[in-house]
Amino acid sequence: MTRAEMLDLFTPIYDEFVQVGYNSVDSKHQRVADVKIDPTKDFKTNMMSKLGVWDQVDEDSDEGLDHFINGYEGTITPLKYRKYFYTTFEATEQMEYASLKSSIATGEDLGRGGAVRLEMLVAGILINGFSTACVDGLYLFYDSHYKNPEETGTTYDNLMSGAFSHDNLEAAEQQISANFFDLDGLPMAPFAGKPIVVYPPALRGAVKRVLSERADERPGTTQREINIYAGKYEAVEWDYLGAALGGSDTAWYIIYPMLKNLKLVKNTADIHRSQWISNINHRYYFDAWLFAEAGAADWRGLFGSTGL
Repeated sequence: MTRAEMLDLFTPIYDEFVQVGYNSVDSKHQRVADVKIDPTKDFKTNMMSKLGVWDQVDEDSDEGLDHFINGYEGTITPLKYRKYFYTTFEATEQMEYASLKSSIATGEDLGRGGAVRLEMLVAGILINGFSTACVDGLYLFYDSHYKNPEETGTTYDNLMSGAFSHDNLEAAEQQISANFFDLDGLPMAPFAGKPIVVYPPALRGAVKRVLSERADERPGTTQREINIYAGKYEAVEWDYLGAALGGSDTAWYIIYPMLKNLKLVKNTADIHRSQWISNINHRYYFDAWLFAEAGAADWRGLFGSTGL
């Protein structure tokens, strides 16, 4: 059997392993973020105001003239992420290939690592939102975001407080209602679909006691009070938000995905794969890579609490 024939034998196994591994990750980022496939080097984000409330005007008057206000321009630049490995001619020709073929881990881990990277990119925007600036130069979760670049005297607050609980969720909803305004300072229109509560595994019990569709009674009380939040939110538990992976076991977030302000930008829909032979080193190489980055186009529709 020639080396080319041997590589042809190896390649379908590799491709299958990588693809299976890439698709084996529970992609929570697709539920909370707007995934954009864009081939450009820099993906530009921006918002534009509407024209606000109509003015009362007199007959034969030029009053009512207004202009659009540009929001804060942002840039999301996809970065390159890659893993590759090789096996020697000897490993293949001396039947070590059989053991490699039976061990799915090598190929699956190569593909799975790419999918995990996407999860970490989006989760990192939330995790670092209490200490990293977003497009308006302020922390993503902050108590004084400007109305728009031209009207900085009016501010809005998307930094929630307290541990997750029925009472703190009620306070959060009141805060959201008081701060859910567009660039014109007008209330955001109602949206189809449920907002999402995103949380780390450590908050599983607390969240399920409040948000489960079967949680009819308010937790933490003996008064048989109704739980007003049962089934109201979509609950997304995300391992990549937890302290074990660099996040927090107390922080929780409310996201309105219909606003599409939390974004993941990829240059291509799928990962890249390649394989080749090095006759100098007597190796078969197998390679996988992708270009991706996450970011927040605007703070609106994103609310976070450190849980402390």
